[in-house]
Amino acid sequence: MFCRRFFMAVCLVAVLACNPALALNPSIRLGDLNHTSWSEKDGVPADINGMAQTRDGWLWLATTDGLYRFDGVRFERFPLPHSRVYNLHALGNGDLLISYRLGGMSSLHPDGTVTELLAPDTNNIEYVASMGMDHEGAIWAAGGAGLYRYANGKWEVMADGQEWNGRTYSVLVDQYGRVWASNDHALYLYDRSIGKLQRIEGKDLHGSLIQSPDGRVWVGGLDSVRPVPAPPMSQQLPRAPDANQAESRWAGQFDRDGNLWALKCPYGICRVTGAGNLSSASIVPSSQAREKLDQHWQLSALSINVLLEDREGNIWVSTQSGLDRFRENKLIPARIPGPNGIYSVANGSDGVLWVVETTNGAIWRIGADGIPAPLRYRTASLVANDRDGAILLAGKRDIERIYKGQSSKIALPPSAGKEMTDLDVLGLLDDGRVLWMFSVKTGLMGLLDGRWIPYTQFNLPKRIFMMAPGGRGQMWLSNNDGKLRFYDNDKLTEYDIGMIGVESGIFPGPQLIVAGEHGLAMLKGQKFVALAPQNSDALRNVTGMATTPDGDRWLNGSKGVVHIRRDDWEASIRQPATPLVYEVINVLEGYPGRAAIDNKRQTVHDLGNGLLWFRATGGLVRLDTTTLRPNTVKPAIQLLTVNVGSESYPARRLLELPPDSRSFNIQYTAPGLRKPEGMRFQYRFDGVDASWQDAGTRRAAYYTNVGPGRYTFNVRAVNEDGIASDAVASMQIDVAPTITQTRWFQVLCALAALLAIYGLYQLRLKAATRKIAHQLQVRTDERERIARTLHDTFLQSVQALTLRVFSVLTKMPEGSEQRVKLEAILDDADRTLVEGRDQVHQLRTGHDVEQSLSSMGESLALTHTGVSFEFHVEGTRRPLLPLVQEELTQIGHEALRNAFQHARASVIKLEIEYGATAYVVRISDNGRGLDEAEVQSRLKEKHWGMAGMRERAQRVGGVFAIHSSVNQGATVEIRTPAALAYGSRAKA
Repeated sequence: MFCRRFFMAVCLVAVLACNPALALNPSIRLGDLNHTSWSEKDGVPADINGMAQTRDGWLWLATTDGLYRFDGVRFERFPLPHSRVYNLHALGNGDLLISYRLGGMSSLHPDGTVTELLAPDTNNIEYVASMGMDHEGAIWAAGGAGLYRYANGKWEVMADGQEWNGRTYSVLVDQYGRVWASNDHALYLYDRSIGKLQRIEGKDLHGSLIQSPDGRVWVGGLDSVRPVPAPPMSQQLPRAPDANQAESRWAGQFDRDGNLWALKCPYGICRVTGAGNLSSASIVPSSQAREKLDQHWQLSALSINVLLEDREGNIWVSTQSGLDRFRENKLIPARIPGPNGIYSVANGSDGVLWVVETTNGAIWRIGADGIPAPLRYRTASLVANDRDGAILLAGKRDIERIYKGQSSKIALPPSAGKEMTDLDVLGLLDDGRVLWMFSVKTGLMGLLDGRWIPYTQFNLPKRIFMMAPGGRGQMWLSNNDGKLRFYDNDKLTEYDIGMIGVESGIFPGPQLIVAGEHGLAMLKGQKFVALAPQNSDALRNVTGMATTPDGDRWLNGSKGVVHIRRDDWEASIRQPATPLVYEVINVLEGYPGRAAIDNKRQTVHDLGNGLLWFRATGGLVRLDTTTLRPNTVKPAIQLLTVNVGSESYPARRLLELPPDSRSFNIQYTAPGLRKPEGMRFQYRFDGVDASWQDAGTRRAAYYTNVGPGRYTFNVRAVNEDGIASDAVASMQIDVAPTITQTRWFQVLCALAALLAIYGLYQLRLKAATRKIAHQLQVRTDERERIARTLHDTFLQSVQALTLRVFSVLTKMPEGSEQRVKLEAILDDADRTLVEGRDQVHQLRTGHDVEQSLSSMGESLALTHTGVSFEFHVEGTRRPLLPLVQEELTQIGHEALRNAFQHARASVIKLEIEYGATAYVVRISDNGRGLDEAEVQSRLKEKHWGMAGMRERAQRVGGVFAIHSSVNQGATVEIRTPAALAYGSRAKA
């Protein structure tokens, strides 16, 4: 609800801004005003000698203990160079003039800085008792045996001498810019044409200078207030709007309505109603005031110091022991004496409220003035209305009917058919056909056609908890069983109302509403539907409801008066799931307790013209809905401090917090002196909060785990009547990073992490290289073992066999057929031995990559006309592992064949590089090249080709790569790590 009111308030401001600030209704007695006292236990300083309210809403207090300020909730001592503050004066530019008991004067600016205007013992000015600023910006000060002016950075004496020796000094700058000054002896007016003070002649024209709303100047003494004869002006102007809040006065003040609030009459305070409207005549408050507060329990103390009216219309009175505030309540009580405060109430047709105190039977009538008048020598047990609006007063033997000034009586029935006895009537209801009466002795009976009939002869439930009239001959009945029954001329219809719990009220009308312990429900069609929000405290146990001519609903509930505007009510009626938007007028506005629920009867009484009466557990209260005026003073948001641990930092536009300030709270306020309990706040911390946070009435925002960076804190407020602040108060907060939160530290950490990852990669690479090298070495060792075995066993055996055959051959005759055959066999055996030895050598040493590939390239060049072959070697030649030689030779052969057969090149190059980190074989051409799609297609082939070359390269730990583009040639590169290519010889 607050969020909606917050943003709607902006629209209302334009309408309300032109209205004058609230004043205290003079028709409300002093005792009925909302009165709050603060004492030392609440933090208020003692001995307040002066008060002023600055433009930002702060109430400033001058005390012998220093300068204090008050936002309506908390008193705070404000640090100053000097402590014993004598008096204060608020200027229109927001500055606060401060004078000191021991001499000196300074100016406090809105930003919190202080400028010393007058040092102690300067110009022989002992102290300043009263101050003001004229329209030219000059400061006037009275006190210390003279009148002084401060202009252009200099002080000058305007008047001094014997007549300025005294204790009473007063300065006033009126709406015309005229400067008035008073002391113990006389009154003066500054004549600008001659630059001198002119004495105003008249009897007893000295004392405290005050103004009435019409702009007239008055002089107040101990028990008199006299108008000042002033030179006529061409145009009569009212006093300045901020005249009363600028400075407190010890002789009293005229409030906005012209009522004179006077002090020391002779004790406490008193009020003279309409005194400011009197003609030019002296006022004696002690004799003319209708009301006084002069008992010790009525104020924080009877020794009064000064009085001030603030911009919201509150009256502030400082005493020797504390501070008192008076403001108008929206609800005005009717003080009817009685032993228990339980009343029976009915509306009179003449706009008079009839009240019966049910314990002693006393009858009271309350008229438009709200003052109860007893109806003497008559008693009744209750009062009610019949269908015509007539008053029904239930006595012991009869019911008196009063209608349009005419009285008639209805005899009550005898008890249980016996002789007439006194009855205590507990209930009356007229349904238009039957007058129903209930008493303990007779039970429920109905008067029909002039005869009392027991309820058993009607078609009624056996038990009835609550009754409410419907149309003629109709009633709504409940029995606390979750059912509502409609009685229509002896016919009953039931409805389920279990959703509201125990019922508290039945309210017929265009929409039938029932209320109970869980909220409200409405009859929609043929069933009841709960109205949201359910279980809201304000809408629990509503016992009364009324509708004013503007369509607004006024309910009497568990928290006070609930006001629902017409549009909001109709929105919920159309769609019951739509939450009801409402405001509550509670104990802070004079509501006494909670809605009365004792006799199950309507507790809101509409006397017409917007005047409503509410019956509560603490008595009857009146609300005039036509005179309700919102507080149109817009809140002025103030950012106070930022607290980090035990350290506190004053708020400023840009605040830098120390490193590791992760958790802190931000203190803020909006001075609101009328009803600070109703001030509500929202804040948003940009960079942390995604949206506005509803703080309610809390004046602090708490944050934890905030990282380093720059943030913006925003706060806004609405007052108790939904009027929003003009601007959002903002402050930038820089949270400094710790060493571990700085960017360079994070960069170093990132670099360290990258180095660690690179180190792990190198370790992993070395481990993988060692593994592959080990596998290659194993395979090389296996080849050498096989070579040794072949050489030492098979070849040796074949050689021995050959020698044996040769020995046989030599014994055969030459030229014989057998010898020729054996010689041929020995030639084949020799060739086989040569081939075997070659294979053994190849197993032990592998292929010579350079020789094999260069030979093949030269051979292919001879068979491919127009293609030249180039061969280059870089680096120092080093022997390769046999397995590496074999696999690289095969890859090179395949790559050369592909280049010569398919590249359509004119030049094909073979490059071999003996690098320190890798052994590289590179075959390139300047032919047609390959696009990426063709390369990927060939790599996916399952037969020998590019895929085979890649597999061979991977087998020895190498990397096979093709670099090519269309018409740009192609390059095949096989890069084998040195540790794998050279094996244990890589370190050489």
